[in-house]
Parts: sequence; structure tokens; C-alpha cells
Amino acid sequence: MEHAILAAPHQGLRHYPPRTGCTERRGGAHADICLLVPADRTAVEASGRNNAGTRSQVNVRAPCIGLIPAGAKLTAAEDDPQGLVIALDSRILESRSRQVFGSSSSRELPLWFQAWDPFLREAASTLILLAQTAFVEAGCLDGFADAIALHVSYHYSRDVHARVREAPLSQLKLMLINAFISEHIAENIQVEQLAARVHMSPSHFAHAFKETTGSPPHFHLTTERVTLAKTMLSSSRLPLIDVAARTGFRTQQHFTEVFHRYTGMTPRVFRLAAHGAQTATANDTAGAQKSDTSRQE
Repeated sequence: MEHAILAAPHQGLRHYPPRTGCTERRGGAHADICLLVPADRTAVEASGRNNAGTRSQVNVRAPCIGLIPAGAKLTAAEDDPQGLVIALDSRILESRSRQVFGSSSSRELPLWFQAWDPFLREAASTLILLAQTAFVEAGCLDGFADAIALHVSYHYSRDVHARVREAPLSQLKLMLINAFISEHIAENIQVEQLAARVHMSPSHFAHAFKETTGSPPHFHLTTERVTLAKTMLSSSRLPLIDVAARTGFRTQQHFTEVFHRYTGMTPRVFRLAAHGAQTATANDTAGAQKSDTSRQE
């Protein structure tokens, strides 16, 4: 059976199928796209030139997957990187797309692109196990090949003749974005990571996010950091350097500069004002309670 999965060149990660080159032809097929599936905590940087000759790169870290040109250079920081690189034939992917979207549809895959895709991660793990099994039938591997090709074509291909239109984000996608920000707010969150959570390219995500919320993703992220910092400054006596670290700012100075720009006061002044207001409220409450007690007597 003709399928879209071929080998990728050996670049330090596990490749499927093994021991053949990404540009090697098999049965007339020619791999020109690679599906990158890092495992565990492996982070892989793919770099190279796009069709226009401009240098492009994308950093892919689990649990995301990446779609890159077959000739991209892969670099992993780890001495023993884990993961799978699956080579795809774009012509066979196009054939699968025609089966799904109709014979008149002309579609293409975006490259230098990453997405959060649990199905492909599970499929890659199963493919590794099957490849290690001595008596697995070739038809079983071909079946996985077709399943992956259909999934990639259905979820990520786009009509080359369609008019590009930025669709607003749904409430569900906004909830996913905000949940990710809340969980990772102490980290250096990139727009690429947010886009990957909702299966969008960074540029399309940025436009759709602004159209939906009225603010760019970076502004929203910074606002969330400042809002959390205000809560921590009001409700705790943590040192400013710890508040900065827990809300994702690089240094205390950076924290102070951004906080002042967004609130009009420094973190220290805001804390003093917040604690002063809390003390005044507590005194007013105590005075009111004392007055009520006196009347009752």
C-alpha cells in the first residue's frame, strides 16, 4: 500500500523508517516534509530556509509536534534527545486531502509550524513500539502510516485558493489559553506556545486573539502577570524579588519597570498603599463594632 511515511535523515533523534534517507525514493515516493515529535522534556530547534530563501526556525518541545521541511537542520540541547522524526511525502498527503475534502480541492501544509496534538503523540509512541516488534505485519505499519497522513491532512492542511481570513477565537480556545498562562505564569511564555495550544500558526493566532479580545497576546499575558503580582503584593509579605520570579519577570528591575508602566506606581508603593487601605478598613470595622457595643449597653 502506498503511504506517506518515509525515512528522515539521521540527526540524533529516532527516525522512522530507519536506515534510509529523507530524500531517498521508495516506490516513486519522495519525502519532503518531516513530522517532529519530541518526547519527554526534549526541546528541538529546526532551522533552515523557506521557499522564499528567508531563514526560518521553530523550537518544538513536548507536548507539541512540529511540521518542518525535510532538509531542516535539527538541534537538540540534550546529549540523548528522545523523540521521533517521521518523513512525509506531500504528494501523498495531497492525495489523502482530496479523499477527505474532494477531488477539486488543492491544499497545502503550513511548515515551520507547531501544534499541541495528543493523537499524533500517541501514534508516534505506538509506532516506535510496533517498529521494535519482530513479527509485526507490514500492513499494520501501513495502516498507521495512513492514519497519520489522514490526520495531518485533515487538521493542518489549508485550501491554497481560499481567501485568508482571521477567525476569532472561540470561548473554549480562550479558556485553554488562559489555563495555560495560569499554569505556566512563572515561566517565559512565548506566543508560539499559546498558538500551539489551539492549533494555529503564531501570526494567525496573534491576529485572531486581538480580534477577539481587543488586545495583543503579549499585552494580555503581561496584564495577567501584573494582576497576579498585585494580588501577591496585597496579600503577602514576600520580598519583591520573589514576587517578580513567581509572576514571570526576568529581574526585580524589569518587574518594577513593567509594573509602574501598567499601574502608575512602583510595586513597593502599591504594597504600602494596599496594606494601608487594609489597615484603615480594619480600624473602621473595629470602630463600628465598638460603637454598636456601646449603644447596646
